[in-house]
This record gives sequence, C-alpha cells and structure tokens, in this order.
Amino acid sequence: MRQAVYLFAALLAVAGSVAADSIKLQQVDRKINLNSQFARITETVKAKNVGEQPVSELILCQQLNAGAVLSFYKVVDATSKSELSASPKVVEGAPADAVCHSVKLTLAAGDVATVTVNAVLAKAQVPFPAEVTQQDPQLMLYKDNVYVLSPYQVSAQTTEVVTPTSNIKSYTEEKPVSKTDKKIKYGKYDLIKPWTTKQLSVHFENGKSFKHMLTYVKEIEVSHWGNIYVEEKYEIKNAGAQHSGSFSRLKYAHAYNGKGNSFRDLRAVLPASAHSLYYVDLIGNISSSNVRKTLSSTVLELELRYPLMGGWKVDFTIGYSVPLTGFLTRTPAGKRRLSMDLSTPFEDVFVEDAIIKVVLPEGASGIEAILPYDMEKSFETKFTYLDTTGRPVLVLHRRNLASPEHSAKFSVDYSFGAVHTLREPLLLITVFFGLFVAIIAYNRMEFTITRDEKWAAARDREVLATYMEQLQALLEDELTALSNLTRLAGSLKESAHVDSAARERAAGEKRVKDLEDRVKPLLAAVESRSARVAGQVRDVLERSRGLQARVGKLLAERVEMVKKGAAVSEINRKLAPSQEAVAAARRELEGAISTVFGAY
Repeated sequence: MRQAVYLFAALLAVAGSVAADSIKLQQVDRKINLNSQFARITETVKAKNVGEQPVSELILCQQLNAGAVLSFYKVVDATSKSELSASPKVVEGAPADAVCHSVKLTLAAGDVATVTVNAVLAKAQVPFPAEVTQQDPQLMLYKDNVYVLSPYQVSAQTTEVVTPTSNIKSYTEEKPVSKTDKKIKYGKYDLIKPWTTKQLSVHFENGKSFKHMLTYVKEIEVSHWGNIYVEEKYEIKNAGAQHSGSFSRLKYAHAYNGKGNSFRDLRAVLPASAHSLYYVDLIGNISSSNVRKTLSSTVLELELRYPLMGGWKVDFTIGYSVPLTGFLTRTPAGKRRLSMDLSTPFEDVFVEDAIIKVVLPEGASGIEAILPYDMEKSFETKFTYLDTTGRPVLVLHRRNLASPEHSAKFSVDYSFGAVHTLREPLLLITVFFGLFVAIIAYNRMEFTITRDEKWAAARDREVLATYMEQLQALLEDELTALSNLTRLAGSLKESAHVDSAARERAAGEKRVKDLEDRVKPLLAAVESRSARVAGQVRDVLERSRGLQARVGKLLAERVEMVKKGAAVSEINRKLAPSQEAVAAARRELEGAISTVFGAY
C-alpha cells in the first residue's frame, strides 16, 4: 500500500515537471503601481507551448511579503479580451510566501498566447518608520521579487515600479536598473530560471490616506409597499504610520506639512434615487454633512470634527431609502429580482471584513444569489413589526475587498406570491376587528351586582341621549339639504336652467324624504323612553315641515317667473317676502334644534 502511494506521488511530480517543461514564458512585462494604499500589479505574459502535447492550464504566481494579502486577481486573454478562469493552486517548489493560480488556457503544441494579469495587494506597503509625528512625511516600504515568480523558464522580463512621489529614499539595485522621477525600471533580464528570487525593496514617500474598513455591515430590507431601506455600519481605521506625539489643530489648519497622513473627509456615491438620508455618529466626530444630487448619483460628503490620524478609528452608520423602481424587477421565470450595489459606496478604501444582509419580505422562498465574485452564503431569520414567521435573510460574507476593483452589482432572485403582500393588512384588519368585537362585548356586559331605580334611570338617559344625537344629526342633514334648495332658487335666473333646476329639486326633495323616513323609527324609540321629549321632537319636525313648504313654494314661484321671462330684479323684488319667510323659518328651526337637542 505504501509503495502504491509513493508511486502515485512520483507520477504526479513527473506530470508537473512535464507540464512545466512544456511551457516557456517568452516575455513578461510587469508594472507595479504604488500610487495609492494598494499595490496594483499588471503583468503582460506571453507564453508558448514548447512541448509536443497540448496543455490545458497556465500557472501564474505572485509573491507576498509579510502581512500582505491578495485582494483581487484577474486574468484576461489579451487577444479576445475575455476573462479566464483562475483558481488557487498549491504548486510544488513554490516559495512559502507565494500564491499561485491555475489559469484555464488550452495551448496546442507550438501555440503562443498572451494574457494580462491584474492583481491588487493590500497591506503590502508597510510604514517605515512605523510611527511619525504630525509634521513628518509618511514613508512606506514595499517588498516584492525583482523577477517574475514562475515555475517556468522566462526568456525575457522587465519590471517597472511607479511611486506617488519622486522622494524615493532607497531601492534595490539589481542591474540593469534605472530611475527617472517617480519610476524605477528593472531589466530587461534574460533567461530567468524557474523560481528565481531576488528581493525587491522600495522605500518611498506616500502621503495618501490608508483607509481601512475593519468592519462593513450593509443591511438591505425590501418592502413590497414601495421602498428599499439600506443601512450601512462602518468601523474605519487610518492604517498608515501611527501618529506619535501631540496633535495641534493650529498646525493642522495652517501648516503645509501639518496634516501628515490624516484625512477628515469621507465621500460616498449613492444611487441617484436615494432619499431620506441619515447618519448616526455616537461619539459625535462627524461635525457636518452635505448631499449633492447629480443625474447619475447622490453624493454624500461627511466631514470629521477631528482628522483621523495614523492608527485612529471612527465608527458611524449611514442609511437611506430607494424606490422599488429600477431595483426590483421580474425575471422571465416569474421570480422577483433585486439588483443592488454589493460593495461600499466609499471610494479608495480597503474592506477587511464585509457582511451584506438582504432582508426579504415574509413569505419569500426559492432565494438565489447571483454574485460577481465568490462569497460565503448563509441564511437567518429576522423578526420586525407585524411578522409572524419572520423574514428570510440572505447573509453574504467576504474578506479583503478593494475599491474600486470589487465595486459591482449583485442580484437576488426569489419567489413571492401576491397573497403575501396582503399578509400584514389582513393581520391589522383582524386585530382591529377583534378589538372592536371585544369593546362591543364589553359594553354589552353587565358588571353591577344589583339594579336599582337610579341605575335604570341613568341607563334610560344614556339610551335616550344616543337616540337624540342621531335625530339631531338627521335634522341637521335635512337643514343642509333645504339650504341647498334655497340656494338653487336664488341662482335660477334663465329659462335654459329650468330643467336642470327641476332635476336638482327632485334630488333634494328625495334626500329630504329619505331623512324623514329615517327619523320615524328614532322618534318611536324616543317616545318609548320619554313622551315629553317625543313631543318636543315632534314640534321640531313640524317646524322642519313648515320650512320645507316655504322652500318648495319659493322654488315653484321662481321657476314660474323665470319661465315667463321676468327680469332678475323684478323676480327678486316680488319674491323678497317669500325669501324673508324662508330665512325666518330657518332661524326658528335652528333655534328649536339647539333648544331641544342642546341638552343631549
């Protein structure tokens, strides 16, 4: 058994050696850009299959100094401009600090392919010295390999290092090497053996801000009632050289070199439709904010009360809402699709730990995430107001994100039936219906131990007051209807309006008759409780009928005179006594209503 294992390992080693011997890198051009807090490396690799058999992969490696992490890695075919699949791979013979990737690339015997590698290293620039005062410049030390780290033989290679300033304290001098202003160029080097290493060290000034987000938690809550709520929590650290000594605001404000490696402005680019923005800063370090709207975005600018010096931290929360339009759509399969920004809206930052939570409506199912890059996925449940079973939450997690390389959109597909939209309204209706039923039942229950005459009299007064309130409301409605008929009589001036006036009169009289029909059972109920009060109500009703008769007479006379073509002034003069009689009857009716029903 042990001999079989040894034989299998030997076969793998031979196969790896054969694959390495089959490929030769004819030309490699590297460019290391140190203009920001990252080390952005671009390699143009020209590979040839010098073997007799086709190969299906290309091994590409990158050396990492102590503490550096590979945040972003992308390989593109230089001819077709299409991205090639690259997966991490452990390669025999590689140095311990090397990270290698297997790139899916088919090369027939004798074929040549050119690929472009884009890599972003975070924490690759180390402050040296590690501590500086407020006036000192920030010096960084970057270490790499002069030669391209590869399991293949390299025929020719060049390396170019670009720094943010021309203040370069020292650099590795591996001839041929030349320095001009902000650039250091190594090579060209010929016939480099596999795994050849020679430390590349550059000590230079870098005054850029090293914004590290230690934690970034973004929660997206979807409501099908019209809004998407977004809340983002940040813990940001200035990961540059540690600040030592005292801090002087005066020097910071006036001195040219008093700002050091600090920063006090944060700029977030939010969706153009973002509204209801807010931020929460528990320690009060954010002193002011500004929001600018453009056609393509909403720009949120935050200004810190105290600048963030090297090693200092700040934590805060921002939130906003966006409408469903433009973010929530339907897929051809009938599912709902939510499309949002995945990374942080802040620019030029390194996110050490990112958690994205997508809170979907209660009842959502069949949840699928469409991501631009790999992330850990898990699910949890969140309970908010009016929830019964809880809302499903998709949790995405990834470390070491670089901006803007990881700035991309993602989508979440899920099924959500229309009936689930009515879950909360139906729940509210049920709760309020149950509450009203309980109140009605309570009012109908009797909690007194005995019923004496005083209780019965009080009960009769309460019932009588209820009937009287209903009668008063009906009489006031009747008074309003009669007032409308009176105004109709006053506005009738031409014979052309007689027909429409007749229709409005019929509708008004029907309204009055309906109200009288509703009064009759209430009057009978009042009479069963108190004959004296019923008599008073009848007196009010008689006055109401008298007002009806006068209004009807006034309207009939007005119609007759308009039909005959009488002048408006003549009509008003002849009908003045009738109008005064109507006004007097109305005042009497209002007084009677106030007198009889005012006590109730």
